[in-house]
Amino acid sequence: MKYELLEKIGLSPNESKCYVSLLKLGSASANEISRASGIHRVSVYDALRGLREKGLISQITKSNKLLFEAGNPEKINEIIKAKEDELSKSKEIVPKLLNYFNSSNEKQEIHSFKGLAGIKTVLNEMLKSKTEILDFGAEYKIKEFLPYGYSKWEKERRSKKIQMRIIANIKFKPIKIPQTKIKYVPSEFNSSVSTYIFDNKVAMVMWVDDPLGIIIESKDIYESYKNYFEYLWKTALP
Repeated sequence: MKYELLEKIGLSPNESKCYVSLLKLGSASANEISRASGIHRVSVYDALRGLREKGLISQITKSNKLLFEAGNPEKINEIIKAKEDELSKSKEIVPKLLNYFNSSNEKQEIHSFKGLAGIKTVLNEMLKSKTEILDFGAEYKIKEFLPYGYSKWEKERRSKKIQMRIIANIKFKPIKIPQTKIKYVPSEFNSSVSTYIFDNKVAMVMWVDDPLGIIIESKDIYESYKNYFEYLWKTALP
């Protein structure tokens, strides 16, 4: 007998053994149950008390002798159903707990990616953005490293109507990209790192021989980079 299955519905190990023993014995005294189950007589009384509270046994008196009888095992189905109902009601609190979780101290996550396949993952994350994408630094590198991938990405970005603002190096002027506003900084502002600010995230791509990408999920960091971008945008050349 797998007593642990009965324990899963809330019976203690001793209660499980006593109940099964009673089912086999029919009517029995505490001493008889103790012998059949191998449980000490004192512990048997505790187990029987618990079984009575769960409605799984009853007690009767015969010839001035206190006996116990197991109830119909169908009662176990009722116990399982009651637990299922309790668990179902417990689900109702999950949305409220999620609100507490989401409104508590900000969670920060950093994800790193390596190689061109990793950089494609960074780009695909931007295509999920619910905000415009702000881009500055090394904006030309993506076309060098991913000429086909960039064209495909641009097409999907436009189909999803995700707007962009780019601060580019003036030596690449003029740049014309649909659904994109572009301003320029002097040619001495050169970089091999692209920074993308979007949807409470900051992504940085380091265009080295084996490119590296980082996505930082943090509202505070996002706001800091966005403020920096807006300052550059105000001072950049049209």
